[in-house]
Amino acid sequence: MALVLPLELARPLDVLLIDNFDSFTWNIYQSLCLLGAAVTVVRNDALAPAAFPLLKINALIISPGPGHPATDSGISCDAIRYFTGKVPVLGVCMGLECLVDVFGGQIGYAGETMHGKVSAIRHDGRGCFKDIPQGIKSTRYHSLSAAASTFPEELAITAITQDSGVIMGVRHRKYTLEAVQYHPESILSEGGDMLFKNFLALRGGTWDLNPAFRVADEALPAFGLEGIASVVEPAVPGQAGGSSGSKVPTILEKIYAQRLKDVELAKKTPGTTPEDLDTLLSLNIAPAPVSFVERLRQAPKKPALMAEIKRASPSKGAIAMSANAARQALTYALAGASVISVLTEPTWFKGTLLDMRVAREAIDALPHRPAVLRKDFIFDEYQIAEARLHGADSVLLIVAMLPVPRLHALYAYARALGIEPLVEVNNAREMEAALALGAQVVGVNNRNLHDFEVDMGTTSRLADMVRERDVVLCALSGIQSAQDVRTYTAQGVGAVLVGEALMRANDTRAFIRQLLDWPEPEPDEEAAAEAVAPLVKICGIRTEDEAIAAVEAGADMLGLMFVPSSKRCVSLEQARKISAAVHARRLERPPRPTATTAAAVELGLSAAEQLKNETWFAAHARRLSARLAGDGPLVVGVFQNQPLEAVLGAVAAVPLDMVQLHGAEPVGWARHVPVPTVRAFHVGEDGSGLAGVARAGAHQFVLLDAVPAGRGGALSGGTGSRVDVRVAKDVVERGEGGGGDRLPVILAGGLDAGNVREVVAAVRPWAVDVSGGVENADGSGKDPEKVKAFVKAAKGW
Repeated sequence: MALVLPLELARPLDVLLIDNFDSFTWNIYQSLCLLGAAVTVVRNDALAPAAFPLLKINALIISPGPGHPATDSGISCDAIRYFTGKVPVLGVCMGLECLVDVFGGQIGYAGETMHGKVSAIRHDGRGCFKDIPQGIKSTRYHSLSAAASTFPEELAITAITQDSGVIMGVRHRKYTLEAVQYHPESILSEGGDMLFKNFLALRGGTWDLNPAFRVADEALPAFGLEGIASVVEPAVPGQAGGSSGSKVPTILEKIYAQRLKDVELAKKTPGTTPEDLDTLLSLNIAPAPVSFVERLRQAPKKPALMAEIKRASPSKGAIAMSANAARQALTYALAGASVISVLTEPTWFKGTLLDMRVAREAIDALPHRPAVLRKDFIFDEYQIAEARLHGADSVLLIVAMLPVPRLHALYAYARALGIEPLVEVNNAREMEAALALGAQVVGVNNRNLHDFEVDMGTTSRLADMVRERDVVLCALSGIQSAQDVRTYTAQGVGAVLVGEALMRANDTRAFIRQLLDWPEPEPDEEAAAEAVAPLVKICGIRTEDEAIAAVEAGADMLGLMFVPSSKRCVSLEQARKISAAVHARRLERPPRPTATTAAAVELGLSAAEQLKNETWFAAHARRLSARLAGDGPLVVGVFQNQPLEAVLGAVAAVPLDMVQLHGAEPVGWARHVPVPTVRAFHVGEDGSGLAGVARAGAHQFVLLDAVPAGRGGALSGGTGSRVDVRVAKDVVERGEGGGGDRLPVILAGGLDAGNVREVVAAVRPWAVDVSGGVENADGSGKDPEKVKAFVKAAKGW
């Protein structure tokens, strides 16, 4: 006989509420009706499961009830099985227990009997808990609950009691099945109407059809057993209250909650949406990365230093609020850091993505720049894309705040973008997760992120777990003394991260040497640099004879003018003849080995010397000086506001060893010129014209020339005017971006044999440039005797 539904059920129904013989069913009914739902109630024995296919419903609710779901819930479990994936299903109290039972979980004693008692609960903020505040009061009438030890994989824990960790909410990971253990309909429960309203807004049988509820959003970490609730110890059976004193970690949770908001805002901002970031990455404009792993492994002095830029922290408050990230990064790099860690969390650590970008830019021109690590609370691929676009070579992944699937997804995404993450752990379980991930660099945080307490023994306890593995082990947080570092080094630690102590140090370089037991620098290095005579450039060479005379006088560079308006301008044909004569003369000299050749290792340079970082201009000045010591004079072509193609054509045709851009050419031209480039700065009598004088990464050399008095904004050159010695000295001594090194400059304008020695003593330029000061009285050419006298005076011979 065919099944026939009762008339009241044989029509489309909005909400079907199965009553497990509990008086609270009618409170649920009233709450739903007040929210505008049309609710139909049936007892749990009033319908056969075989009739379920005949029902046309929009949603199903399983009510509270006495007893155990396996024996006292009637058709409730069968209804859940049938309607899973078809319509949204909500369970309340016994309804939760039915849901867990259907998917194979066990229901047992909760460890506490609660009848009309109120508990504060924490939840994941998704699904039916969307827009509900944390710590809400919940009214509980139960002694049974889902057992965490047998919790089904298909389900996720969504809420727990704040004081004892009893499961208060569950949800199916795929289907729109959700349940709470407490009674949201109770007058003493907070947020009940919002929970019901969220449920009534669900459509269809799967979460991916309800994106606004963010259940299927993998960018969010899981809750409960997989997330931050896992630190709450479960209640002890038979113990009243079951509280272990553990609480959900408020510091980490607050930081995480704020970062969620920060990331969501960034994603919604025009220009920084996920689609925008994908486009920027596809355009290959992210700064090229270096290998984070190799920077650590190749550190010439062990352990490798990971130096951190950190203005503040939740545990210490303000540390160095006025710190400049770019200056700090350059200081760290020149002091020997292998990695620069930049805090980019703005609320508690007072860091920004801009800090990381300028830190990267400050060190980008170094020959062996440190790797840049984005230190933040990373939970979304979006943050890794941000990091790459701002110049990061690595990102931090914290195992404590990431469920295993999220950890693997973020690690894979970072690797796909060409960077190796630093995986942070704090205990053996987290270390096992990091090793199972295949992480090449594992950092042990001595600070517990839940309470921010520091235990310096944490790294020591975990060191043995990686001893036989190809993993770089890093000690993170709390390192203050050389003894801390020695202890970790003896245990196989390959790198140490130091932040607060470095930020508070008065002398950063000295502190690093002391902390890591690095040797003091050679005391005579600076004195030796001061003793080096400047190079000499004779500009305006017009004939082969003038060139050979300058070479014999000891000149290091010969300038050929290609500026049409100059009386010293030479044709390409004449330039070829001069270049050929100079290069032939150079070949007559026996070759001399220099430190710039590929034989550096054979010459006995240590690993530290081979990987030493120098500022941009200092490094190029040193290399060129070494080259000239064994190679002889170089031919320099001088141009002023001529087309780039004309410059490149002359370089190839002559050929030229160097180019001097003496006009207002774009800085970027230097990247297109295939030989080293000198850029002239036209210095006014008031010291103007020096903007960007120490900007690294384009031209390799800086020349200072004077603009005549009263001709502000004009170009320098050929006037015999001198740069104010005080201005030139200040430029030299300010160095390169606060890196501590002097700026090597070529000083030109108004020099001759009579004043050059005095100027050299006052300014200490790397090179001097002369033209009119060594010419015949009528300006028709170079005077060989004046050239000799100038070189002798400049070099102090």
